[in-house]
Amino acid sequence: MPSSEPCCPLCASALAERLFSKEGIDYCACPNCGFRYSTPERNANLVNAIDDYEDAYLQYLEPDNSDDVNFDALRRWMERTVPLAGRTLLDVGAGSGKLVRYLRCHGIDASGLEPSQPLFSRFLAGDLVFQCGTIDTVAADQRAFDVVTAFDVIEHVADPLTFLRGIASVLAPGGVLFLSTPDVQSLPARLFGRRWHFYYRYHLSYFGAQTLARAAAGQGFCVVDCRHRGRQRSIGYMIRYAAEFIGGARAPRWAGRFDGWYVPTNLFDTMFVALRRNAT
Repeated sequence: MPSSEPCCPLCASALAERLFSKEGIDYCACPNCGFRYSTPERNANLVNAIDDYEDAYLQYLEPDNSDDVNFDALRRWMERTVPLAGRTLLDVGAGSGKLVRYLRCHGIDASGLEPSQPLFSRFLAGDLVFQCGTIDTVAADQRAFDVVTAFDVIEHVADPLTFLRGIASVLAPGGVLFLSTPDVQSLPARLFGRRWHFYYRYHLSYFGAQTLARAAAGQGFCVVDCRHRGRQRSIGYMIRYAAEFIGGARAPRWAGRFDGWYVPTNLFDTMFVALRRNAT
C-alpha cells in the first residue's frame, strides 16, 4: 500500500515510510533505494535569521585556531585526486568563507557561493570572491570550474538530485567534486538510531556510501575516493554541540573555558567523497 509520506526525493517511490519523529520533524526511509530524509514544515536553512542559529552553529563558522590544521589536511587529501594549483575552484555553501580564504592564501583560484542571505551578510558581504545565491546563479554565468567543493552541504538540501545536476552543469568535463556528508549507514548511526547526533533540524537528506554513489552516477559522476576523515575540534565546541544538537538545551556558559583545548575527533560517521564528472 502506498505510504502517506512524501515521495522519496531520490527515486520518487511512494513506498517511503516514516521512521520516527524528533522535535516535531518526521524522518522517513525509502525501502526502494535506501535514502533517508526529513520533512520539516519550516526549512531552517532558508528562513533562519542570524539570531536563530545556535551558538555551536555560529562557532563552527567563526575563525578557529584549528582551521589551518584542518584545512591543510583537507587540501592534502584533495590533492591526492587532483592538483589544485592552476585550477579554478568553486566552494558551494561557503558559509563564512573560511575554506575559500585559506585556499586563496595558498595561491589557489577559489571563489565561493552561499545561499543563506543572513550568513552572507554576516560573513561574506563586500568580498567580491563570494556570491549570494544558488548553483543556478553560477550556471547562468555559463562559467565552468575545474573543481567544486561542497563540504557539509548536501545534507542541507531537500532535492539532492537537482543539487548534483546543478554542480555537474558548472563543473568542466573530467572535473572533480569534493563533498562531505553524514553517513547514515555508519555504525554510530545504526547504533544510536533516532538519537544519532546528525538527526537535527538543518539536515534534510541522509546518504550512505552506496546511495550517494548511485545518485551521483545518475548525474554523470563516478566515485574515485570515499573515506571517513576526522578533524581537530575544540572541547568547548563539542560541549556546545552536545548541549544544543543532542540535548536540545542551551549550552553552558562555562563551555568557553575549553575553547582553546583541541583534540582530534573521528566518529567515523562523516563521509568525505571525491567524485569525477564524466568526460563526455
